[in-house]
Amino acid sequence: MASFVIVTDDGSYSEGDEASFPELSAGKVRLESYRHEGDYVVLHFEDGIDVAIPEFRVHRIVDREQVAR
Repeated sequence: MASFVIVTDDGSYSEGDEASFPELSAGKVRLESYRHEGDYVVLHFEDGIDVAIPEFRVHRIVDREQVAR
């Protein structure tokens, strides 16, 4: 189960989703985390790939609090 979902103008991104970045010669990599940087929400994928989305395109972020057991 994903611990976060980011809903944007053109779809949504959930923790664990896979994406390919042929322009970087990267096959499928998993979405691991996100962070806020200025006016952007930055998605961090495996292999050090970051994708910055302008905040105005983000409708909402749903984040499940991580509770240590």
